[in-house]
Amino acid sequence: MNLIGIETSTENCSVALSQAGKITHRTTVAPQKHAELVLGYLDELLDEQGFRKSQIDGIVFGQGPGAFTGVRIAMSIVQGLALALDVPVMAVSTLENMADQINRNTTDSSSKIIIANDARMGEVYWAAFKSVNGQLQRLTDDALSAPEEVATQGFDVCAGSAFQSMLIANEMAALHADALPDAVNLLHMAQQNFSEQAANIVDIMPTYIREKVVFN
Repeated sequence: MNLIGIETSTENCSVALSQAGKITHRTTVAPQKHAELVLGYLDELLDEQGFRKSQIDGIVFGQGPGAFTGVRIAMSIVQGLALALDVPVMAVSTLENMADQINRNTTDSSSKIIIANDARMGEVYWAAFKSVNGQLQRLTDDALSAPEEVATQGFDVCAGSAFQSMLIANEMAALHADALPDAVNLLHMAQQNFSEQAANIVDIMPTYIREKVVFN
């Protein structure tokens, strides 16, 4: 299956192409430049592989929560591509993408993982997961909370920018404060779940969580 992956919900601008299982990508930390970069990155990847957009079977993207503008950019680009190419779309939580990436790169087959990203305005986006025999399972839905309301005790891994900015802390856990979601891991997730989770783009909504967005 040939898939496109797009993740722009944080400062990381990431685009990936899976062609018969081979993944190529462009990933750059470029705050405020996602709209300028995404389609150019995609065209570069397609050209490198001698690939046409008409050969794409589906799209996977990070639906948030994250920066409002970044989530909106991904949603609008994916809508345009999906409708033009008439392909299904798999939407993935940004927080779950990060947890899955950590889970894939750990040797511990059983651990509890909490992901928390700075949501600005004195709040954090967060969600909790556990690894059971290497398989990631959710413990909570994605949420928006004040840092002091996020209980990190009992977790083996803490990851995300909320820890980097010291909004919340857990001194006993393995820390991945610089962790970022990327499109490569979206494609790894899709290789297992695309057929079950893909839908028509008209039925997919971005995940903002915060109703009132004043700053990005």
